[in-house]
Amino acid sequence: MPKIMFPKTPLFLKQRQSKSKDIEDGSSVTTEIIYDSSHSQDVDPQTRKEQECLRKLREECRLANISVSDNIIFRFACYYNFNFDKARTAMAEKFDDPHLHYRMDDELLDQFQNKVIFPLPGLRTRNMKHEVLYFHAARHFTATMDTQLLIRNMTYIFNDMSLTEQQCRNGVAMIIDLNHWTFKNFTPECSNKFFKALQYQVPTKVEAVLIVNAPRWFPKLYRHLFKKMMTKSFAKKVHILKKPQQLKTHLMDGCEQFLPVEMGYWVDSTEIVDDFIDWKRHTESNH
Repeated sequence: MPKIMFPKTPLFLKQRQSKSKDIEDGSSVTTEIIYDSSHSQDVDPQTRKEQECLRKLREECRLANISVSDNIIFRFACYYNFNFDKARTAMAEKFDDPHLHYRMDDELLDQFQNKVIFPLPGLRTRNMKHEVLYFHAARHFTATMDTQLLIRNMTYIFNDMSLTEQQCRNGVAMIIDLNHWTFKNFTPECSNKFFKALQYQVPTKVEAVLIVNAPRWFPKLYRHLFKKMMTKSFAKKVHILKKPQQLKTHLMDGCEQFLPVEMGYWVDSTEIVDDFIDWKRHTESNH
């Protein structure tokens, strides 16, 4: 099997190069079309709303004398559907949240090497929009492992999947694999922290959560515990699949070639994680 590589010119750069201007370094969202209001009389109402929201957020940051990247501004605006008041309130509370700014340091590197949560490069959902990450829940032991580090792991991937305008608009999907998952792998307190982070920690839209290989008793536990940790709108995005094969109804054609060995497929998760770590350390060393 050929080694899976994160290319020197990553997919998010190739996608963005087809738009108005090239991204030079991939470190922030390029939103020159959104910000350009010189021909506002020619744009549709939604685009005008987006332009105005972004302009006002940038002005708020200038007046408050805080430095916020275009990437972060756009992410908050997009996450709140360009509602200026909601985006401004969230930015005021979270613009300096460390979860938006973590780098691949030794602690996070060790966490990734546990292969608990990692991206599945090249995989998309059925509509070809949402990038996908994978959570092997049985590898997180609440008695010996830090749930905050698990959340840091997850949000780091969310940030990596929110580098371009299109990524921000599309959002992401998560596969939660409960194979070999037992009561040793969660507590109500840790689960509550995790699901809150999944919904609110960083401005990345989670559009689908696909739960596979759940034990027979899980649906009842989900209804009486986990579902209560979610908003009603978010709970609608959660799908408990009776068989792993049902993933094919939610994922792109040919999804099998992107799914990991943990699920009985062919992709070496160690290679995925090692390549991701190498790629992120390389890009971060240049910024």
